[in-house]
Formats: sequence, C-alpha cells, structure tokens
Amino acid sequence: MSKAEESSLLTERVEQLEGGLSPSERTLYATLQANLENLAFETGASLAQKSGVSPNTVSRFLRRLGYKGLNGLKDALRDDLRTRSLLNATLVERVEHQPADLMGHLNAEINALKDFAEQLGGAHWRTIVSRVAAAERVFVSGFQTVRGLAEDFANRLALVRPGVEFIDLYSGVLGQWIDSRDERCCVVLIDITPYAEAGITFANDCLASETDLVVFSDEYGIARYIDTPYIVSMKTQTGLILESTGGLTSALNVLLHCVASEHKTDLRERMEAYRARVQNLRLYTK
Repeated sequence: MSKAEESSLLTERVEQLEGGLSPSERTLYATLQANLENLAFETGASLAQKSGVSPNTVSRFLRRLGYKGLNGLKDALRDDLRTRSLLNATLVERVEHQPADLMGHLNAEINALKDFAEQLGGAHWRTIVSRVAAAERVFVSGFQTVRGLAEDFANRLALVRPGVEFIDLYSGVLGQWIDSRDERCCVVLIDITPYAEAGITFANDCLASETDLVVFSDEYGIARYIDTPYIVSMKTQTGLILESTGGLTSALNVLLHCVASEHKTDLRERMEAYRARVQNLRLYTK
C-alpha cells in the first residue's frame, strides 16, 4: 500500500468524527500521517512523545476512530492492504481495459529482471549467496500464494546442497526448527505484501534468535518492518490482473545457481547420488 492509500484510510475515519478534532488531536493526526511508513515500530508512548501529547490522548483518539489501541490501527491498515490488493474492482478493470498488445506488460517484467541483474556483481548479492551457501541448515518459508514458490525453491536447493528444508509455520509441528537451535542457520523468506503480517512476525523471531535472514519480496515489501540487510526486492506490479511472481522466481533460480557454484566440489557426487536413487525408484519411467 502506498503512503497516500494508508493516509486515505485514516482520513476517511477522521472525516466521520463528530465535532471535529481538538488541537491536540490535530497534532497527533499529523504525526500519524507523517509516520505511517514506520508505524510498525511505533508505540503509543513514542507517538505521544513525537506529537507532544499525553499517552491518554493517543488512546482516546484511537478509540474515537474506532480502533482498539495502536495495534488495532496497524491491523486495520494491513487488512485494508489485503482488500486493495486482491479484492478490489480494479483487478477486473485491468482485464477490461487490456490493450491488444501485451508487450507493455512483458517489458515491465523484463525491466524488473534488468534491475535485478544490476545487483549480481555487487557485494550485497555476494553476501546473500555466501549466507545461504555456508549455513549448516537452510530453512525456506513462504505464505499463501507464494507458499508453492517457496516449497519449490526449497526442493530445488536441496538438490545442490545438504541441510535444506521447507518450513510450514501453520503445520503446528516445528521439530526441525527446534533441532537446529545449536546450528548456524539461514532462513530464506519469500513474502509479498498481502500476507506481510505473518512474514513480519516470523522474520523478527528469526532475528531475535540471531538467525541469518534472507528476504525475497516485492516492491512494497516488508523491509520497513524488519531489520535485516539481506533483502532482495523485485517489482511485481506489471499491469497484469494479479501481481507477477515471475521476477521472484527468476531471482530465486539465480540464487540456486550461485549456491550450487559455491558447492561445486561435491556437487557432482551429490547429483550422481540423486540420479542413482531416481533410477532405482523408477520415478521418471513408465
């Protein structure tokens, strides 16, 4: 969600208030609008301090707007984001007003990949590859619409290096996560904006346990809510009916290749073992 869209959600609530705003509420409202991008890091006390009002004023104002505290406002903004991204009428309009030539959309995809390609020679990308390649255990996770993408990447990565697992947070059984507590771990989190709440919680838990966290996200991303330097952001808005995951898929494929290069000394033996097992099980024969 853009800052303007977040602001419009608050503005709608404020305009519905009877009696308008008091001077202290106007000051607080301006502070909220100015800090929407960092709202996840704010508390009632920090907002009170920034706006020069009392914490009680913050609580009363949020109640007047219909929110159960600051967390209620944060939840409402995230819910509005989900609605705007997947449930709004403009998705249909993207098809109804679709030009006959789809090259504009494809060019947007190509430009996203070009932007990503510019990162490949830099220290940032090399560090990400090193973290994923050197970890004793690598866990891959993704939610809802990108769960399949994350699981596929985990399966592919497990071919080229040991100790890789897809972790399903909703399974309720996290035995492999518990067993790894004494090992050097890296988590690859694939997350896009509509499901950012679960990703933010998981990411911050990883960081609290000093686990290396690599995040692949969209241009809206969850980067502003977490504190890890290992983030790759891909453009997903290309004008198609739903945001494209093509760029994320390509970026993960490149990471897979780079990690394989880091493990090239034992890669041939690993692939031979895989081929022998597949042949013994007759997985690809009729």
